Parts: sequence; structure tokens; C-alpha cells
Amino acid sequence: MSQQQWWIVTFGNRLHWARLTLLADGSAEVFSANGETEHFPDEDAARAALFDAEYRAFDGIDEDDAELMGFDLDCVAPPHTGMDASEADNESLLEQMTQQLPPRD
Repeated sequence: MSQQQWWIVTFGNRLHWARLTLLADGSAEVFSANGETEHFPDEDAARAALFDAEYRAFDGIDEDDAELMGFDLDCVAPPHTGMDASEADNESLLEQMTQQLPPRD
């Protein structure tokens, strides 16, 4: 069984998602908004790569963090398709992995 975690980063007025999947064998993979899946030997290596790319774990974001990143936390939710983490799911998710943020006041 695998466990998924969602990560976000903002660039200008765009929010980009990445899905970190922890696999049963202890390895991890990251599917990002560019449509690529990167494989890592473990969760720590995957997290380090996400931090290096300035991603933040979505479940650790509070309202103040969201405001600093340029979005309203109540208006953002991770992409979903209702399917398992598979190639078909990735194709469906890719359309949702980049979101246009509304203009800031």
C-alpha cells in the first residue's frame, strides 16, 4: 500500500502541485506539474528534492502561509481524480497540477 502527500509551490500568479508517493518498499516518487515522475531511494531524499525546489507540504500550510504565498487556503485543494496513483491517474491529474491564482488586492 502507498501513502500520498501533496506539496505546493507558487511562481508568480500560478500554484503548482507535486504528489509525493511513499511506496511499500520504502522508496518514494514525486509526480509534479511538469508531468514527470522522479524516483527516490527513500522519503527523506524525495522531501529534500521538494524542499530544494521550494515546495512546501500542503498539510503544513496555514492561513498565514497561504496569504504569503498569494492564495486563500479555503479556495485551494489538492488535485484528485478518484483513481489510484497510476499512469492513467497521472494523465488526469496533470490538467489540475497547475492552477491560476486570482489577482492579489
